[in-house]
Amino acid sequence: MTLFCAAATAVAERPFPKPRGLVNDFAGVIPSDYEQKITALCREVLQKAGTAIVVVTMPDIGGAEYNDYANRLYSAWGIGKKGEDKGVLIFVTVKERKMRIETGYGVEGILPDGLVGEIRDQYMIPYLRKNRFGDGILNGTMAVAQVIAKDAGIRLTGTAAPRRVKKKRSNFSYLPFLIFIIIFMFLPRRRGGSWLFFLPFFLGGGRGYSGGGGMGDSFGGFGGGFGGFGGGMSGGGGAGGGF
Repeated sequence: MTLFCAAATAVAERPFPKPRGLVNDFAGVIPSDYEQKITALCREVLQKAGTAIVVVTMPDIGGAEYNDYANRLYSAWGIGKKGEDKGVLIFVTVKERKMRIETGYGVEGILPDGLVGEIRDQYMIPYLRKNRFGDGILNGTMAVAQVIAKDAGIRLTGTAAPRRVKKKRSNFSYLPFLIFIIIFMFLPRRRGGSWLFFLPFFLGGGRGYSGGGGMGDSFGGFGGGFGGFGGGMSGGGGAGGGF
């Protein structure tokens, strides 16, 4: 029975396509103007930093587990130069509504899983959920490129900063409570008590969220040329999730 299930999964799984370039929109969800920008950016990062960023969209993966599929696709294509393993796969499967950023061994130090998860959550998933695949993938690519460029000490020119989606700040206002505290300060204290008793209630709540850290907001852009497939390997680093 187990062998039958495994065989059924293997049959259902979509075979790995052959790479077309650094951007491989097999699902046909990236608008052409976005694809041009993403391609140019990936080329410049490859030329200047020697790191291959490869984008893949799939219409579906035929029932395969998406994290495993992305990892095996990375190895099958050999993203990055063999021995250096400086590569990143940005993977989206549309029917399953899953995405993953898979990192090669050579970039795990600058793109640890936690930071990749931040890029996923703040730069990609909010757009992918709205089927804005061009925005989500471009933003994710720019955020990854920014980290690589900073580490390599290079300047990327010609594009805006990636747009991070922040959690909304609280509408809580301290002003009414501060006025209330000031009034209490000038009221006579009751025997056995103090206005200070109320202070923790007014200072303990209403903390807003400032948005994530770890990512700067300056960025630059593009270049030319092609390559990026030289036998690179990934050990499963990165982060994925549903949208």
